[in-house]
Amino acid sequence: MVDLKETKQEVLVTSDDVFFNKNLNHILSAVREELDDHRESINENTTEIQTSHEFLAQLNDKFDKLAARLDELTLLVKGRTEKSSTSVKTLTKREKQVFQAIYELGNMSQFITYRDIAKQLGTSEALIAQYVTNIVEKGVPVVKRYSSSRVYLNLEKSFREKQAKHCVVGVNTPLSHWVH
Repeated sequence: MVDLKETKQEVLVTSDDVFFNKNLNHILSAVREELDDHRESINENTTEIQTSHEFLAQLNDKFDKLAARLDELTLLVKGRTEKSSTSVKTLTKREKQVFQAIYELGNMSQFITYRDIAKQLGTSEALIAQYVTNIVEKGVPVVKRYSSSRVYLNLEKSFREKQAKHCVVGVNTPLSHWVH
């Protein structure tokens, strides 16, 4: 059995240039072939990762659409029961501030984000999200839309009009303040 290490050392030490070049080219070809195999494997893995990422992005979009549909259905169900009685449970002072921010910003833009409200009230988005959840649980119909993992909010149009006419939530702000 021939020891490859010794053979390679002999090849590299030999003075025969033709033999040396031939064996060196053979060794370099083997290295090049092995590197090509690794590169091809890396490219296949990259393609697989990209395909998985695209699939997850599509799945995320579907979840966003499903969440939006569930919100719409919830609003429809609540809307039917609330038409008979337009009662909204009493909001805390901070919940009223959040409601007022949604109302005011909603007049300026079709949909607003938690960030918009947080910026106006000087608090965190997570805290605003919790207040919005509390407001919805207390009967205020907040419409939510989802796009690219972001939540966009506004008040239901009929409730907005009812609030302007009857001050359903009980925010102590002059009516002229609400109209822009």
